Amino acid sequence: MNKTQDYNNAYNMYWYELFAYANNILRSREAAEDIIQEVFLDLWKRLDDLSIDHYRAYLYKAVKFQCAKKLRSTPFTEIMLEKLEGTLNNDESEAIKSIEENKLLLVQKIDILAHDVLPERCLLIFKLRFKENLSYKEIANRLDISTSTVDNQINKALRILRESGVYNSEMVLFQILLAGLTLV
Repeated sequence: MNKTQDYNNAYNMYWYELFAYANNILRSREAAEDIIQEVFLDLWKRLDDLSIDHYRAYLYKAVKFQCAKKLRSTPFTEIMLEKLEGTLNNDESEAIKSIEENKLLLVQKIDILAHDVLPERCLLIFKLRFKENLSYKEIANRLDISTSTVDNQINKALRILRESGVYNSEMVLFQILLAGLTLV
């Protein structure tokens, strides 16, 4: 993959999840958006120099660090800051749990709709990606196809769902949640 494709995949897959995480910590949409923008800008600048196997873990650590840095720069007392830093891990797991629960319900609903309109192979790849949370590479290995074929089939599935009239408010939410679909 090239730099642009790696970056776009990471951005599309993790933006919303990271935003929810940062917003949960900072309790400020604007500050959370700024941090996510800063983290992705830094990722873009450093992508050629980095060797990242697990983008999600890397991005979570970067967001957590930036949130802690932001909180340190605000006028808190030392005790309040230590207490807040101690709760970061709990907030992270609660945010992830909430995202996971909503995502699961939405994926189940979309799965039912997808059965009616997607071709068999497209449906299989769609399910492997969004129900089993497999990466493109894992799907490609399992089905003995290329990752670009997986990417094409996922895009085809989303296009068919949009064109079939299945595209409604839930589908919009589903696309927004695509960022969080590969929670580990």
